[in-house]
Amino acid sequence: MTTLSDVDIATEIQAQRLVRNADLRGLAGACYELRMGTVYYDLTEGGKRIALTPGQVVLIKPGHRVVLITAEDLDVPPNILVRVVSKGSLFSVGLSPVATYADPGFSGNLGIVTQNISDKYVELPQGEPIAKADFTRLSTAAEHLYQGQHGFQVGIWPIKTHLQKEHSDVAKDPRVRSEKEEAFALLPSATRTAIRRVENTQIWTNAGIFLAIIINAASLFAIGGKMEDNFYGIVGNLIASAIIGLAALFINFRRRNG
Repeated sequence: MTTLSDVDIATEIQAQRLVRNADLRGLAGACYELRMGTVYYDLTEGGKRIALTPGQVVLIKPGHRVVLITAEDLDVPPNILVRVVSKGSLFSVGLSPVATYADPGFSGNLGIVTQNISDKYVELPQGEPIAKADFTRLSTAAEHLYQGQHGFQVGIWPIKTHLQKEHSDVAKDPRVRSEKEEAFALLPSATRTAIRRVENTQIWTNAGIFLAIIINAASLFAIGGKMEDNFYGIVGNLIASAIIGLAALFINFRRRNG
């Protein structure tokens, strides 16, 4: 097996083979840089197909997983294997790495699946290099060639949604914790700690309010309609408010000091 150089790849492209709709400026060393096309799919939004207008950019929201469809159309002969990896420049802006391939016999645009793992919105212009493809010539032509539907070419991305489950579908699996615990596991440690402190604060606040209601009710009951006893009702209210205030100060102190 041998890997094609940029000269070999250019020869194939100029002969209208291997890569269609190519830009020879995308040749580099022993690879060709695939560009962003005019269509992408947002898998986080149910596989929504988004066709870009001229000049419009791809918008990848924080946490979203997308399929980027290449501008190039590959035509892989039986004696070639194509390996595809995403560009390192995309890692630096928060897109997850990609490693895929196109089998001998593959024909069509490639779908590059990636996820925005940053907390920023990522924009990709049309024509932006998004992946590198290198081409290996096999020792012999493959016998079992690639066969399959290129769903994006007919407007349908073939997502295997039957493999995706809701928490309620797998809740009885002993490997699955409560929905809240599973959700917490996805969060950074600092975020989990902050949420738990807020929950504890809410518990203590509710307890203080309940205690204040009890003290107020007892104070009003003890007044019995006598004017001088109103003083004790006022004192009871002040005590209840003081308890709530002290509880809040204590909780805030504990939060600041870990």
